[in-house]
Amino acid sequence: MNREIEFAMDLFREYYRRSPPPAPDDLRDREFGFMFFDREFVRRHMGFLEENDYRRFLVNQVPSHAYYSSALYQRPSAPTMDLKGWKGADLIFDLDADHIRGAEGLSYEDMLVLVKKEAMALVDRYIFGEFGFDEKYVRINFSGGRGYHVHVRDPRVRTLGSHERGEIIDFVGGTDLDLDSLFPSTASMKKDFKEKVKVERAYRVPGKDEGGWRRFGRGVMEKVAAEVAVMSNQGLRERYPALQTAKDSTLDDMRRSLHGKRGESTGLDLMMREDSLEYFTSDRVKELFIQMVLQSLKERMAGQIDEPVTRDVKRLIRLPGSLHGKTGLKVVTLARDQMNEFDPLRDAVPDSLPDRMIKVVLKQRLDIHVKEFQVRGEGAMEVPAYAALFLVLRRWAVLA
Repeated sequence: MNREIEFAMDLFREYYRRSPPPAPDDLRDREFGFMFFDREFVRRHMGFLEENDYRRFLVNQVPSHAYYSSALYQRPSAPTMDLKGWKGADLIFDLDADHIRGAEGLSYEDMLVLVKKEAMALVDRYIFGEFGFDEKYVRINFSGGRGYHVHVRDPRVRTLGSHERGEIIDFVGGTDLDLDSLFPSTASMKKDFKEKVKVERAYRVPGKDEGGWRRFGRGVMEKVAAEVAVMSNQGLRERYPALQTAKDSTLDDMRRSLHGKRGESTGLDLMMREDSLEYFTSDRVKELFIQMVLQSLKERMAGQIDEPVTRDVKRLIRLPGSLHGKTGLKVVTLARDQMNEFDPLRDAVPDSLPDRMIKVVLKQRLDIHVKEFQVRGEGAMEVPAYAALFLVLRRWAVLA
C-alpha cells in the first residue's frame, strides 16, 4: 500500500468517524455496494438493519466509493437480483460531464460550473416544470465528482418499469422531435395556372398556452429570429448546417421576412400574434427557418442526462454524505434554492477534514481553489490536508 492510499484512507476514516452520513430513507429496503482503496473487488448485495451497523461499516472498512440502490427490495442482501423481491424504485436523473455538450476541454472548475447550470435547467424545466413534482419528493445531490444526481421519490413513479422510464427519457431529450410534432399544420388544395391541383400545408405557431416542446418551440423561434437579425450570412451558415447551400439572397429574404424594414410591423410580430408561420417570402425560406428552430430547440432545451441511469430500475447510485474516492469531496444534498450559490470546491469539502499543512509535489501547473486555499504553481509546495487529499486523489500531486 503506497503512502497516498494510506493518507487517503486515514482522512476518509476520520471523516466517517467524526461526520457519519445519515442513513438513507428506507434503510432496511436498500441494497448497498462499496469499492475500496486497498481491495480490487466491488462488494455489493449488502443490507443494513440498523443505522449503527451502517455507520460502523463505513468507519471500519473505509470504502473509497459508497453506493445504495435506487430500488426498494424485500430482501436487499439476497445474493442475486431475482431473489431480492423488487418493490419499486426512485426515478433517477444523472448529469455528468461526460454527457454535457461543451464540457470537454474545460478546466475542472469551469466544468463544474457548466454541469451545475445544466442540472438547474433540468430541475426547473422538467422536474418542477413539465412534470410538476412536489419539492418534498425531490433530492438533488452533487455527486462528489463531476455531476449531479436528481432523485424523485414520488410514490407515483416508484412502480414504473424500464419502458415507462424510457418514455420520460424521450420527452426530456426531445427524442423524435419533428416538424409535425412542433408546428401543427392544416392541408389545403390549390390549383396552379395549368389547373393542376397540389396540396399545401399551412403551419401554425404553437400558442402561448400550449405545453411541453410546443411551448419551448415558440420561445426558441424568437431566439433564432434574433440570431438572424444580428449574424452575418456566413455566421448563420456556420451555426446551422441546414444553411450550408443557402444563397445570400435566400438568407436576406429570411431576414426581411422576419424583421422587415425599420418602423414596419415585422413578420415575426405577425407570426407570434396570429400563431402562423405563413409570413415568409417563400416556402424555401420557411422550411429553412423551421430546420433552424428544430436544431436550436434541442440544443437549448433537451435535458442532457445519462439515459441508462434513468431507465434502470435496479441502479446503485452514490450515497449522500459519502466521500468520492477520486476527489475526496462529499456527496452533498441540496435544495433547489441552494444550488445557485453552491460551489463544490468550497461547499463539498468536509469541514471535519484537517487543515494542517502537508507537503506535496504537483505533477503539473495548477491554478485552482480548494475551500479557501488557492493552489497555484507547480512542483513542491505546502497545502492544507483537505487540499492535499483532493490533489492526490485527482492524481495531480503526490506526497513529498
